[in-house]
Amino acid sequence: MNQEHYQNANTQPYDVKYISRCLMRNALFILMFACLAGVFSYIFLDHYKKDTYTASVNLYVIPRDNASTKFNSNGISSAVSRCVSALNSDMMKEQIKKEKDANKLKGNLSAYAAGSTNIIVMSATSSSAESACRLLKAGIDNYPKLSGYFQTGYLLKKIGSFEGNGITVNHADAPVSALKVALLVLIAGCGLVGAMAVFTDKVHSVEQAQKLLDMDVFGALPFVKKKQEQKSILITDPRTSSQYAEAVDKIVTKLRRKMHENHYKVLMVSSLKENDGKSTAAANLVLNLVQRGKKVVLVDCDMRRSAVCKIFDIDMKDQKQLYDYLTEESTLQDVLIEYGQDERKFFCILQKKAVSEPEKWFDSERFEHMLKELSGSFDYVILDTAPIGIVRDAEIIAGYADSVFMVMKQDEVHAASVNDVIDILEDAGSVVVGGVLNMARGEKIAGNGYHKYKYGSYYYGYAYGKDGQHAGK
Repeated sequence: MNQEHYQNANTQPYDVKYISRCLMRNALFILMFACLAGVFSYIFLDHYKKDTYTASVNLYVIPRDNASTKFNSNGISSAVSRCVSALNSDMMKEQIKKEKDANKLKGNLSAYAAGSTNIIVMSATSSSAESACRLLKAGIDNYPKLSGYFQTGYLLKKIGSFEGNGITVNHADAPVSALKVALLVLIAGCGLVGAMAVFTDKVHSVEQAQKLLDMDVFGALPFVKKKQEQKSILITDPRTSSQYAEAVDKIVTKLRRKMHENHYKVLMVSSLKENDGKSTAAANLVLNLVQRGKKVVLVDCDMRRSAVCKIFDIDMKDQKQLYDYLTEESTLQDVLIEYGQDERKFFCILQKKAVSEPEKWFDSERFEHMLKELSGSFDYVILDTAPIGIVRDAEIIAGYADSVFMVMKQDEVHAASVNDVIDILEDAGSVVVGGVLNMARGEKIAGNGYHKYKYGSYYYGYAYGKDGQHAGK
């Protein structure tokens, strides 16, 4: 997919739900950094930022000859502005440096006009009351020397005398400043996460995936939390929500239609990375197809980190595995395992023991022959493979499969990476029929609620007998 496509997709309205999920997922880190920033800023300010003292005196600007024409607002305003500029100039600082003990005159001397009046406030701020008084006195003593820079015809005089009890204390207030820093970091963190959520190409909704991906997206499987002692999320388990079962049913309907149109029988189920839920998705696809009366075989081709045995809780202690067939130690009938009862049973070929370098066994005539035999005997052959984005196993298997079904965990995979994998699979000679957004939150999964309550009891009899045990055990 070209870059223009991604840019156009990112101009769509913001996904508030996705932004909220990102903020909630990163809330702890943002809060932690905000607290750390507040604590360190408090320590720094409390140690280095001390109380300061300010001494001030009022000066006023008047005409030299008290001429009434010079009392007009424009004249006075201009004179006040020029006097303030002179008092804040470098020339004033140079005059103060000439004072005796000038090195002791630490602080800041400044002047400003008091509103629109002819009064100027000159103040000195320093780390101690004595230093503030010394600096202000130096300013008072030296401002007459700048009279040549005042506006002609006007004088600058002091109002009253400066008194030490007029000094004000400016408290450092480290806690308040630290709190402001913490709030600033908190706002900045939320803003950064929000901006990243807006401009990312991570797949976070079905609508967005349909715009960004070079394949059909059949829908979303909702995030389901396992109940107590529930090992796997299966539609045959009465503890699994009916919403999840309905979502699987809708996706299988779209998937079957696409496969039937193209006469596909061998379907490879994979993902880009680990823990995307591909094995659970593959298992539920099989269960749904069997429930529709189809003859299905599930082949666990993830010989590095198998999960199907655990999902169905099948004991492989004395059972032949896929590796045994690929090494010609067993026949196809030896490795086929029957699971379920009567017309609701299906077959599977499993691999519990991890195998090193399994790609060399997949790239063999033995594996190709197995798929041909299975596709001749079953309506559907479902292959659960290792993640495509990690090892080459799935890429090799894709060359023997009719079609590929991608499982993408919501908010975890980038659209660009998915499209790159699609290109790789198509180059291998396979077709990506579609994909599903897995473990989705905030997506509209169910329809109008018609099937909301029927799935639990409907599927219960499939894998559980009256005693509550798995029917295939």
